[in-house]
Amino acid sequence: MTTPHLLLVYHSSEGQTAKVAARIAATANEAGASVDVSTTDDAPYPGEYDVVILGDSIHAGHHSKGLTKYITGHLEVLNGAQVALFQVSLTSATDDEEHSTMAHRLVQDLLDKTGLDPDMVGLFAGALAYTRYGWFKRHLMRRIARSEGSDTDMSVDHEYTDWEAVDEFARNALAMAAEAAGDA
Repeated sequence: MTTPHLLLVYHSSEGQTAKVAARIAATANEAGASVDVSTTDDAPYPGEYDVVILGDSIHAGHHSKGLTKYITGHLEVLNGAQVALFQVSLTSATDDEEHSTMAHRLVQDLLDKTGLDPDMVGLFAGALAYTRYGWFKRHLMRRIARSEGSDTDMSVDHEYTDWEAVDEFARNALAMAAEAAGDA
Protein backbone atom coordinates (compact mmCIF):
# COMPACT_ATOMS: atom_id res chain seq x y z
CA MET A 1 0.00 0.00 0.00
CA THR A 2 1.33 3.42 -0.91
CA THR A 3 1.54 6.24 1.59
CA PRO A 4 -1.34 8.70 1.10
CA HIS A 5 -0.08 12.17 0.16
CA LEU A 6 -2.31 14.96 1.42
CA LEU A 7 -2.24 18.71 0.90
CA LEU A 8 -3.67 20.87 3.68
CA VAL A 9 -4.23 24.53 2.73
CA TYR A 10 -5.67 26.94 5.27
CA HIS A 11 -6.18 30.56 6.21
CA SER A 12 -6.05 31.66 9.85
CA SER A 13 -6.46 35.12 11.37
CA GLU A 14 -5.87 34.73 15.10
CA GLY A 15 -4.36 31.24 15.01
CA GLN A 16 -7.16 28.81 15.89
CA THR A 17 -7.54 27.56 12.32
CA ALA A 18 -3.75 27.08 12.22
CA LYS A 19 -4.03 24.97 15.40
CA VAL A 20 -6.82 22.89 13.82
CA ALA A 21 -4.76 22.45 10.64
CA ALA A 22 -1.72 21.34 12.69
CA ARG A 23 -3.85 18.83 14.59
CA ILE A 24 -5.29 17.38 11.36
CA ALA A 25 -1.78 17.08 9.92
CA ALA A 26 -0.44 15.44 13.09
CA THR A 27 -3.30 12.94 13.19
CA ALA A 28 -2.81 12.09 9.52
CA ASN A 29 0.99 11.80 9.94
CA GLU A 30 0.57 9.50 12.95
CA ALA A 31 -1.63 7.27 10.79
CA GLY A 32 1.11 7.01 8.18
CA ALA A 33 0.16 9.71 5.69
CA SER A 34 2.45 12.33 4.21
CA VAL A 35 0.95 15.80 4.67
CA ASP A 36 2.11 19.05 3.11
CA VAL A 37 0.72 21.98 5.10
CA SER A 38 0.54 25.48 3.67
CA THR A 39 -1.23 28.76 4.20
CA THR A 40 -3.23 30.19 1.32
CA ASP A 41 -0.44 32.74 0.79
CA ASP A 42 2.05 30.16 -0.49
CA ALA A 43 -0.02 27.06 -1.23
CA PRO A 44 1.19 24.77 -4.02
CA TYR A 45 -0.71 23.43 -6.99
CA PRO A 46 -3.21 20.85 -5.66
CA GLY A 47 -3.14 18.42 -8.58
CA GLU A 48 -0.46 16.06 -7.28
CA TYR A 49 -2.18 14.95 -4.06
CA ASP A 50 -4.46 12.07 -3.10
CA VAL A 51 -6.64 14.35 -0.95
CA VAL A 52 -6.75 18.12 -0.59
CA ILE A 53 -7.93 19.50 2.73
CA LEU A 54 -9.01 23.14 2.78
CA GLY A 55 -9.56 25.09 5.99
CA ASP A 56 -10.78 28.55 6.80
CA SER A 57 -12.00 30.70 9.63
CA ILE A 58 -15.10 32.85 9.61
CA HIS A 59 -14.74 36.55 10.34
CA ALA A 60 -17.56 39.07 10.11
CA GLY A 61 -19.76 36.36 8.65
CA HIS A 62 -17.49 35.53 5.71
CA HIS A 63 -14.77 33.17 4.58
CA SER A 64 -11.35 34.67 3.85
CA LYS A 65 -10.40 36.18 0.52
CA GLY A 66 -7.26 34.03 0.62
CA LEU A 67 -9.05 30.68 0.62
CA THR A 68 -11.71 31.91 -1.78
CA LYS A 69 -9.00 33.00 -4.24
CA TYR A 70 -7.13 29.69 -3.88
CA ILE A 71 -10.30 27.71 -4.57
CA THR A 72 -11.36 29.75 -7.59
CA GLY A 73 -7.81 29.68 -8.97
CA HIS A 74 -7.72 25.87 -8.83
CA LEU A 75 -11.41 25.03 -9.11
CA GLU A 76 -11.21 22.57 -11.99
CA VAL A 77 -8.45 20.57 -10.31
CA LEU A 78 -10.15 20.68 -6.91
CA ASN A 79 -13.51 19.54 -8.26
CA GLY A 80 -11.76 16.63 -9.97
CA ALA A 81 -9.98 15.62 -6.76
CA GLN A 82 -10.89 14.26 -3.34
CA VAL A 83 -11.49 17.40 -1.24
CA ALA A 84 -12.29 17.84 2.43
CA LEU A 85 -13.26 21.30 3.69
CA PHE A 86 -13.29 22.51 7.27
CA GLN A 87 -14.64 25.71 8.71
CA VAL A 88 -13.71 27.20 12.09
CA SER A 89 -16.18 29.63 13.63
CA LEU A 90 -17.66 30.75 16.90
CA THR A 91 -21.05 30.02 15.35
CA SER A 92 -20.27 26.31 15.80
CA ALA A 93 -19.54 26.85 19.50
CA THR A 94 -23.26 27.00 20.29
CA ASP A 95 -25.01 23.67 19.82
CA ASP A 96 -28.53 24.55 18.73
CA GLU A 97 -30.52 24.52 15.50
CA GLU A 98 -30.17 28.25 14.81
CA HIS A 99 -26.36 28.23 15.06
CA SER A 100 -26.05 24.93 13.18
CA THR A 101 -28.16 26.34 10.34
CA MET A 102 -26.00 29.48 10.28
CA ALA A 103 -22.75 27.46 10.18
CA HIS A 104 -24.06 25.36 7.28
CA ARG A 105 -25.22 28.52 5.49
CA LEU A 106 -21.69 29.96 5.76
CA VAL A 107 -20.30 26.84 4.09
CA GLN A 108 -22.98 26.98 1.41
CA ASP A 109 -22.19 30.64 0.76
CA LEU A 110 -18.55 29.68 0.08
CA LEU A 111 -19.59 26.81 -2.18
CA ASP A 112 -22.02 29.04 -4.10
CA LYS A 113 -19.40 31.77 -4.46
CA THR A 114 -16.60 29.47 -5.64
CA GLY A 115 -18.31 26.49 -7.28
CA LEU A 116 -16.37 24.07 -5.04
CA ASP A 117 -17.95 20.64 -4.55
CA PRO A 118 -16.17 19.05 -1.55
CA ASP A 119 -16.52 15.38 -0.69
CA MET A 120 -16.53 16.08 3.04
CA VAL A 121 -17.16 19.10 5.28
CA GLY A 122 -16.22 19.61 8.93
CA LEU A 123 -17.59 22.38 11.14
CA PHE A 124 -15.48 23.21 14.19
CA ALA A 125 -15.93 25.70 16.97
CA GLY A 126 -13.20 28.29 17.19
CA ALA A 127 -11.91 30.41 20.03
CA LEU A 128 -12.34 33.81 21.56
CA ALA A 129 -8.77 35.05 21.28
CA TYR A 130 -9.18 38.14 23.42
CA THR A 131 -5.44 38.45 24.11
CA ARG A 132 -4.69 38.56 20.36
CA TYR A 133 -7.35 41.10 19.41
CA GLY A 134 -6.85 44.83 19.21
CA TRP A 135 -8.78 47.07 21.61
CA PHE A 136 -11.80 47.58 19.35
CA LYS A 137 -12.19 43.95 18.30
CA ARG A 138 -11.66 42.71 21.88
CA HIS A 139 -14.54 44.86 23.14
CA LEU A 140 -16.75 44.07 20.15
CA MET A 141 -16.19 40.35 20.62
CA ARG A 142 -16.95 40.62 24.33
CA ARG A 143 -20.24 42.33 23.49
CA ILE A 144 -21.11 39.57 21.02
CA ALA A 145 -20.01 36.89 23.51
CA ARG A 146 -22.18 38.42 26.21
CA SER A 147 -25.22 38.39 23.91
CA GLU A 148 -24.51 34.72 23.10
CA GLY A 149 -23.94 33.74 26.74
CA SER A 150 -20.26 32.99 26.07
CA ASP A 151 -17.10 33.83 27.99
CA THR A 152 -16.44 37.53 28.57
CA ASP A 153 -13.21 37.47 30.60
CA MET A 154 -10.88 39.35 28.25
CA SER A 155 -7.73 38.57 30.23
CA VAL A 156 -7.54 35.06 28.73
CA ASP A 157 -8.41 33.27 25.50
CA HIS A 158 -11.31 30.81 25.46
CA GLU A 159 -11.05 27.75 23.22
CA TYR A 160 -14.18 25.85 22.15
CA THR A 161 -12.73 23.46 19.56
CA ASP A 162 -13.77 19.81 19.92
CA TRP A 163 -10.41 18.14 19.29
CA GLU A 164 -11.95 14.68 19.12
CA ALA A 165 -14.12 15.88 16.20
CA VAL A 166 -11.01 17.31 14.52
CA ASP A 167 -9.23 13.95 14.87
CA GLU A 168 -12.27 12.16 13.41
CA PHE A 169 -12.28 14.56 10.46
CA ALA A 170 -8.59 13.76 9.83
CA ARG A 171 -9.26 10.02 10.01
CA ASN A 172 -12.16 10.40 7.57
CA ALA A 173 -9.94 12.32 5.15
CA LEU A 174 -7.43 9.46 5.32
CA ALA A 175 -10.19 6.94 4.71
CA MET A 176 -11.19 8.98 1.67
CA ALA A 177 -7.59 8.77 0.42
CA ALA A 178 -7.49 5.00 0.98
CA GLU A 179 -10.80 4.59 -0.82
CA ALA A 180 -9.54 6.65 -3.76
CA ALA A 181 -6.35 4.55 -3.89
CA GLY A 182 -8.47 1.39 -3.93
CA ASP A 183 -10.42 2.73 -6.91
CA ALA A 184 -7.23 3.49 -8.86
